[in-house]
Amino acid sequence: MKRSVYLILVIAGILAAPLRCPAQENGRQFLAAMEAYKSGDYAAAVKDLETIAAAGVHNGQLYYNLGNAHLKNDNLGQAILWYERALTLIPNDPDLRFNYEYARSLTKDLPESGPSPLTRIFFFWAYELSAPTIIVLALACNLIFWGLAIAWRLTRRRVLRHALLAALAPTLIFVLTAAYNYFEAAHHTQAIVLPPTIAVRSGLEPTSTQLFELHAGAKVKVVRQMQDHVQIRFSEDKIGWIPSAAVGRI
Repeated sequence: MKRSVYLILVIAGILAAPLRCPAQENGRQFLAAMEAYKSGDYAAAVKDLETIAAAGVHNGQLYYNLGNAHLKNDNLGQAILWYERALTLIPNDPDLRFNYEYARSLTKDLPESGPSPLTRIFFFWAYELSAPTIIVLALACNLIFWGLAIAWRLTRRRVLRHALLAALAPTLIFVLTAAYNYFEAAHHTQAIVLPPTIAVRSGLEPTSTQLFELHAGAKVKVVRQMQDHVQIRFSEDKIGWIPSAAVGRI
């Protein structure tokens, strides 16, 4: 039942999105992709779903289904990439979380240690809410705060002053979190390694010294780009160059 609701929602999102091609065609293509997936033709499902995504549809359930199709099609890197993209939009979806964790368990490279449990507890909103949701909450809190500020300025009522002070904390929390997310997205782009194996080298040339290897699904940070290569960081002591086409940016 839950997946049926999600199916309706994702089709509605596809039909409502401003696309370069007709919305009806994208809706038809999504249904065809689901039929191909059910029949075991995962390559066809991937092709149809990626065509919809390339047309400009920004939908968490679409990305989730793309991850599933790639995973069934034995394309681990692409599966994790689309799961990661889905997580930016629907981070609390339990099915997405389960499939993502399963896909991560298939990777060969140990990721960098994540935030400590205490950090996740004290800053839970930063991990439980998507970036777009935090932006909406920051805007809403700002509107409430400044509305209360104007009302208090005009009336000087004590109850409004107390409400204004109470609204200050969530306003600061969500505004600062939104600003931090923006800074991270602008300066520390995360990406997923796509090929089964890729050599990370000290320079841009194929003859440059190989420093280490990474495998499909490894999550890295893109430090900078030069020509058709990117410098990536996997951990504090693992940094080097790989072709740009070897990673998909989240």
